[in-house]
Amino acid sequence: MTPRERYYNTIHFLPVDRFTYKFGGPRQSTLDAWEYQGLARDSNWQELVGADPFTSLPINPGPDPEFQEKTLRIEGDKRIWIDNLGATRIDEVHPTTPGFVTRRWLRFPVETRADFESMKKRFVPDSPGRVPADFTEQCRRLDPATRQANLSLTIRGPFWMVRDWVGFENLCTLCADDPDWVREMFDFTCDFAIANMRGRIEGLEIDHLFVNEDMAYKHASMISPEMVRRLMFRGYRRLLDFLRSAGVRNVIMDCDGHIGQLMPLWIETGFHGTWPVEIAALNDPLHYRREYGTDIAMLGTIDKRALRFGFEEVKAEVLGKVPFLMEKGGYVPGVDHGTPPDVPVRNYFYMVELIKAVAEGREVDRVNIDRYQDVLGPIRENWSMDLARRILRESIDEDGHET
Repeated sequence: MTPRERYYNTIHFLPVDRFTYKFGGPRQSTLDAWEYQGLARDSNWQELVGADPFTSLPINPGPDPEFQEKTLRIEGDKRIWIDNLGATRIDEVHPTTPGFVTRRWLRFPVETRADFESMKKRFVPDSPGRVPADFTEQCRRLDPATRQANLSLTIRGPFWMVRDWVGFENLCTLCADDPDWVREMFDFTCDFAIANMRGRIEGLEIDHLFVNEDMAYKHASMISPEMVRRLMFRGYRRLLDFLRSAGVRNVIMDCDGHIGQLMPLWIETGFHGTWPVEIAALNDPLHYRREYGTDIAMLGTIDKRALRFGFEEVKAEVLGKVPFLMEKGGYVPGVDHGTPPDVPVRNYFYMVELIKAVAEGREVDRVNIDRYQDVLGPIRENWSMDLARRILRESIDEDGHET
């Protein structure tokens, strides 16, 4: 099968030669740690693990123009600044674990209806920064008749985008206090997403359309299922109707947190799958598969916390989920969100090889990471916060800038 056929069949519970290899990847601080564990800095980890090819379509879903970033003041190791989305934030000047940070917001750009009208002017589908100058040529090279790689496009869902405008807490209270305005903003974001894609994606057969929509806590949805139905369904249905008409093959909901209350709603509106199914947020993918059958695919599900220890713990985590879920179909196994720096590179490679053995029907007790020995040098030091701080210090020049 081609990678595109394999991914489509995987998401739609159809027969496959093997399941799609999309294992979830490291962020900057993880790559920094892996270098100390012997992985060369210039290694292409996706090629190393044999992941199926994915390529992206460059359509800008954010504000255009962006807000001008501006530092307001520095207080010790904290920077108070305005980001490119218009929010005023406090962040570490030099985060210890790049790619994994805790943000604190002070103010958001939309506080009134007048602010919302101003924000709309940054979400014009034909503004000059929506696509690169060579977009037409890129689309020509992505012709589905000859393309091998899965074509991916990420858009921002209504909850995600309006949260960026008004703030998470404000959005949750507005859903109760001013639902008409919230529905108006949600509808606008869906209409913008449709207009931003119209005339640009038709005929490309997008394989992996990712809807960013983080809207769940560790234990529950951030707003009630009834609010989701009342405030979001209308926009979701317009969006999904358009995507189907434009030939999009798979629509995947990206939502962190506990998604148990939300999955039935995504099934009802027509999403094909969800990612990352975080285990720390009390998600049970085995239960979801038994509960929902072939109604929705799942990507992710491998508990990142279990990958921190030895090979036996990694093996227990993988074999406790992957064989059952692969047998049922509609499953792309991988780390349940970004792979953090406390996951050793050898554990990550072992997880990959275990998943591949299950997918290919090979004996899991014979799995090893020998094939990676050519790219793995000696371990200088395993990850710790002390190492992360030293890596950070080494990356800052005499003027206090990261190199």
